[in-house]
Amino acid sequence: MAFDKLLFGTAGVPNCAVKKNNPIEGVKQIHALGLDCMQLEFAHGVRMKEEISSGLRRVSYELGIALTSHGPYYINLNAREQDKIDSSVERIIQTAKISDLCGAESMTFHAAFYMKDSPYDVFDLVEKSLNVIEERLGRLDIEIDLRPELTGKTSQFGSLAELVSLTKSINSCRPCMDFSHLYARTGKYNTYNEFCEVLDVLKSELGDESLSNMHIHLSGISSNSKGDLKHLNLEKSKFNWKELLKSLKDYNCAGYVICNSPNLEEDAIMMKGYYTSL
Repeated sequence: MAFDKLLFGTAGVPNCAVKKNNPIEGVKQIHALGLDCMQLEFAHGVRMKEEISSGLRRVSYELGIALTSHGPYYINLNAREQDKIDSSVERIIQTAKISDLCGAESMTFHAAFYMKDSPYDVFDLVEKSLNVIEERLGRLDIEIDLRPELTGKTSQFGSLAELVSLTKSINSCRPCMDFSHLYARTGKYNTYNEFCEVLDVLKSELGDESLSNMHIHLSGISSNSKGDLKHLNLEKSKFNWKELLKSLKDYNCAGYVICNSPNLEEDAIMMKGYYTSL
């Protein structure tokens, strides 16, 4: 998808939807709320039937609501057992297949845990698996952005530097920029200048497309020395979301902004309203 602005939406079906487990109703509710996109949440497995995916693709197209997706939480491309790595690869491929059927062009996932291994060794294993995934998706004629998420815990693979390096080495790989996680993981990157610093890194290392085709996660966040603890509503968090949106506006960023706050659509609407007022 070609973007000319930021699209705002929710991680999953909005809370106000009558049928909370029905993504088609979720898309209709997103449209009714004046939001722009919705992320399909496959956190606990890919169980969507193909007839649902085809209906979802049609409704989202008719209403002009863009879709993204999130893979299962139990993915670890650095698992101790090879069969668990193989299962993680399959989960990513299954997420990509159903996402493609739904019309989503971008999918994110938590790639791996360090498991006390060297980050360099973990990077090599993640890179190897993503090469396999990219090759298999190519044989299936599936084109979708694979977006390892910038993770919030120091025990998880997914630092900014790691995502930049992966993007350089895997053609279909792009970063999912969870700025709330970045703040929780590092204890910094929470001022306008620091947000601009991150955007400068993306632009200089990955080119202009990294800012014109973004997949962003935002929410309030709580954290400790090991990283994030839980998502919060924006107004209950110290995360400086307004300054982030200012920096995104000033850098002419475009793409998806997915809200992960517990109140979902309330914070998404608040962010879109603030952004459009800038």
